[in-house]
This record gives sequence, C-alpha cells and structure tokens, in this order.
Amino acid sequence: MSLLRVLATSVVLCVFSAFQLQAQKATCTNWNLWLLNPANPSNPPFGDPQGVNDNRTVVGDATFSVNPPKFWGFVHYLNGKITYWRPANAKFSTFEGRNNVGNTVGNYTDTLGVQHAAFLHGSTTSLIVHPKAVHHSTFLADINNLNTILGVYSGSDGVNHIFKRRSNGTFVSVPNFPGAAGTAPRAFNDNGVVVGTYGLPNDPTGTEHGFIYRNGSFATLNYRNDVRAWTDLRGIDKNGVVIGNRYTIDGNGFLYRNGIFKDIVGPNGQYVTVRGISANGIITGLVTKNHADYGFTANCQ
Repeated sequence: MSLLRVLATSVVLCVFSAFQLQAQKATCTNWNLWLLNPANPSNPPFGDPQGVNDNRTVVGDATFSVNPPKFWGFVHYLNGKITYWRPANAKFSTFEGRNNVGNTVGNYTDTLGVQHAAFLHGSTTSLIVHPKAVHHSTFLADINNLNTILGVYSGSDGVNHIFKRRSNGTFVSVPNFPGAAGTAPRAFNDNGVVVGTYGLPNDPTGTEHGFIYRNGSFATLNYRNDVRAWTDLRGIDKNGVVIGNRYTIDGNGFLYRNGIFKDIVGPNGQYVTVRGISANGIITGLVTKNHADYGFTANCQ
C-alpha cells in the first residue's frame, strides 16, 4: 500500500473515530415548561421535580427558604394546578415518586427533627418503617404501578440497605453494589429493575458511577463508558430506557437505550437536568429559560 493511501486511510479513520465520540442528540417532543408560581417566580424560588407518571403529573419539592430550610413536597398537574404537602407538625417535606393511579411516596421531618417515610394513597397516609431500621432512618425513593415501593434504611450495623416493599406489606432486600463504599437507589420500573449510583472506596475524586440491578445481577453504566465522568442514573421506563445526568466539565441529561447514549437538550438548546421517567417514557426535570429554572415534561427518543 502506498504511503499516500496509508495517510488517506488514517485520516478517514480519525474522522470516523471523532464522529463516533460525538454524543448523539435525543429527539424530544411535547415539551411542557412550567413554574410553580408563574405570578411570582421567586416564591418559591426553586422547585425540583423528582418523579412523573404517564398522566404528566409531576411530584418533587419546592424550596421556599434555604436558611432556615423550608421546603415542601409538591404535585404539579398537567393543567397547571399545584398542591403542596404540609404534614401536621412537619418542618419540611419532599415527594419522590408517583404512579399512574396517583399513589405517592415521600418523606418529611417533624418539628423534633425526626424523619418519617410516607405512602399516600387516596385520602390515607401510611407511615412506612422497615423492621430493621434504626433511628427513624427509613427513606422512600420511588413507587411503581404495582404499588411496590423502593427505599433505603440504616441498619444496626451502621450501613444503609436497599429494600422493596410489596403492596401486601412484605419487604424484600436488594443488595448494595459489590465493593462499593455507598449505594444510592434512585428509581425502578414495573419490572423491578433498579437504577442508581455508587461510589468506590479510596476514590480520591469521589466519582459516582451509575448502576443497573436486574434479576439479581448488577451492571455498571457510566456515561459513554467514561469512568472520569460522574454518572447519576435517575430513572428507567418499562421498556428499559434509562435516563441520567453526566457531570464532567459541565453537566447535562441523557438517555440510554440499546447501547446508545443520547444527550437531552432543551427546546432552545439549553442544558437539561433530568429527574424522572414514567412507565411509558415521559421525562421530567429542569431546564433554564430566561434565567429561571423551569420544570418540564417531554417525550424523548
């Protein structure tokens, strides 16, 4: 092969490699951007979506004050209606997930500083306590359409443990990521597949890695296989589409399906932070518009 042909081939390979390294962009439609209080965006100044269902109902927490901390769980409906969750004797509260029939999980801290995990179904609020939890440490992270709840508790061994609570009230243990210093479940789908993050011991950077837990086995999912990037997996739909955020020099939301990462970009090219995905793929999160953080729902593929 001539030197000219070798050089030409090298150029083609370099261009192809560079093209491969460029992240693909997701195609997103049906954008709905909203503020919790359009008449006064600074009250509350910040709202953080955490979960969404197929009715495009979003739950999360609204921060009214940082010092002292004052935040309340909210429900944002597709028609723009907002309700806040202010449990009796609570200092602050958060909502974490909501399923298609409107059942919701959240957590609140009372005026004595005691944490409570709550399951809201219809007009009833049930407090959930894992039988092995110490010091009121049960925390609820998500709920699926089978009314199974995903959560975490601290045990007498001083370690945080993951669990699922079935609709019949029984608890099932989920292991921590093998060898991890800490494992944080974020969400799961109707098939019981859990996604979240873990950190490795003795990692001076404290980098978070994404994990998928399915049928008793763990798999690591780092954004574009970059072990240096912080990867925060936030949700998985019934078809196995995973959403998350990557943090390198900057940060942005992405979706992952069939081995392909796609960046999620706002309707005007803005950076996006994703927070949750419904069973049928509706995504919620935050996008910046006119120097304000808007909640959103969208369909992306």
